[in-house]
Amino acid sequence: MVTPNPNRQKVELNRTSLFWGLLLIFVLAILFSSYIFN
Repeated sequence: MVTPNPNRQKVELNRTSLFWGLLLIFVLAILFSSYIFN
């Protein structure tokens, strides 16, 4: 059993939070544009 590397886990967490941040911005942009154009 290999012990998990905290550094590697940190990078993965950052990547996941970055993905969720971009997804949130994307959804907000869609809602905002539909709100403006209607």
